[in-house]
Amino acid sequence: MSKYEPLTDFLTAKKPKVLRMSFGEIEDILGFPLPRSKAYPAWWSNSPSNSVMTKAWLAAGYKTERVDVENGQVTFVRSAEPARPAGVDMTRPPRNPVFGCMKGTTFIADGVDLAAPADPHWGDVHNDQASPVSADVEAIRADLSLNISQKIRALAELGIGRADIARMLGKRYQHVRNVLVDAEQRAGR
Repeated sequence: MSKYEPLTDFLTAKKPKVLRMSFGEIEDILGFPLPRSKAYPAWWSNSPSNSVMTKAWLAAGYKTERVDVENGQVTFVRSAEPARPAGVDMTRPPRNPVFGCMKGTTFIADGVDLAAPADPHWGDVHNDQASPVSADVEAIRADLSLNISQKIRALAELGIGRADIARMLGKRYQHVRNVLVDAEQRAGR
């Protein structure tokens, strides 16, 4: 139920083709003040996606015309039969009958990370060789005096590919790529 339903009920009970009302009269019917946007003629448009209140007068079969925001008046003109069939809530669009039919039929097991890649080794498809691990590589990885960027550049100088460096250091591929591209740009390559 919309808070503007009293306006729908009031307009539905009225039969005149044209009905001129002040903003104050509308507020009396609703029992609360209209929003500040009442001061803009666009707020009184007949687009159902405009506001909840628009749906109230459309459901009663009225449209707005001649909105006078300076004097605080609006004219409602009966457009047709009410747009709201009996028993149908016009504040929501109708849902497809199969909406929600699968509710409760699926679950996520404990410990499953939906953001994790389905195949953590997807990049290995193009890498037929195992990652080269040598004494030099282990020395670079274990060297505490090097920061991550320095380790990335040192491993790249050994001829190790970006994907392998990312796996060895536990970093994202994009991080490794950015460090190496930045190093190339600084070197003027």
